[in-house]
Amino acid sequence: MTPSDDEIRQLDILPEIDLALIDALQVNPRAPWTTIASVLDIDAVTAARRWRRLHDDRLAWWVVRPSAARLTPYLDATLVLLRCAPGAAAEAADRAAAPEWTHTVDLLAGTADLGVVVLGSGLAEADRRVDELAVRCEGEVVERRVVADVHAEDAGWRLGICSASQRQALLPRNDRPVPAAPRADVVDELLAALGDDARLSGQELATRVGGSEPTVRRALDRALRSGAIQLGCDLATPAAGLGRGVLLEVEVDDPVRSGRALAAAGPVHRCVQTVGAGNLTLGVRLSSLGRLPAAEADLAAVAPGWQVRGRVTVLRPVKRQGQLLDAQGRRAVPRRGGTRGSRAG
Repeated sequence: MTPSDDEIRQLDILPEIDLALIDALQVNPRAPWTTIASVLDIDAVTAARRWRRLHDDRLAWWVVRPSAARLTPYLDATLVLLRCAPGAAAEAADRAAAPEWTHTVDLLAGTADLGVVVLGSGLAEADRRVDELAVRCEGEVVERRVVADVHAEDAGWRLGICSASQRQALLPRNDRPVPAAPRADVVDELLAALGDDARLSGQELATRVGGSEPTVRRALDRALRSGAIQLGCDLATPAAGLGRGVLLEVEVDDPVRSGRALAAAGPVHRCVQTVGAGNLTLGVRLSSLGRLPAAEADLAAVAPGWQVRGRVTVLRPVKRQGQLLDAQGRRAVPRRGGTRGSRAG
């Protein structure tokens, strides 16, 4: 099959102001445009217009999801590595991305051709779905790694362009005590109403939920400040000059403490505690694969006992946190009559 022009053409790297705008929205997706404009030294109309263009071009998009901690009692996740027949991996990846219970799908090079995060209500259901995935993809399961804990999620990753003082100016006041999360049914209503628009106004949200605007605003504030709802801003990473990715399986002395430290490292966009040959699985984003040894050395410095048990290269992400991506890493055009991917995790 001959590749299309879109599959061959690479995305241009975005201007610095657009990358700074995305980073600001990663820090606080609901920050007023006036605040963002002040921090970035542009006017609010320009900030809003640039965001609309990035969103319309599918280069950046909102992520609205429940916290991983809230999901823990209800869902289990397994990272499954599959090997496909020669030349069949791309088509198999598309088939793997179709079910809502596949959370993440990556095309890989190395000991496996696909890396898929499978969700299930309990370990037994997740395991059955792994078997179903292998049949769907006509592939061989190379390895199953059960996820024990999540230290960093893809949509929580940040470009890191804004300075510490800029980040502080973007964040809402934090001198109030952290509230208890709203009831689970209230959180579910808010998630459904927000959909995939993190900046939905209080009035629009109240219309969708069916309550008064002050009540809905207070509920959303509690959900965000308690961490029950997580908002993020994701992007096509090649447009940020970070089009190279690697999955690392590592063993460390203390996966909890080291997992938290590694989750804060700039190149790490995914860090989960897994049960396998290693005890952590990391996803790292790089400008060049030649940067991998230096990146590993930096990560090893904050993770005592660091030993790499396996490396695979990410050729391209096909699905990330329930969102389908196109061949260039942009948000895929929604299919008519399709449903939005699971926002779990």
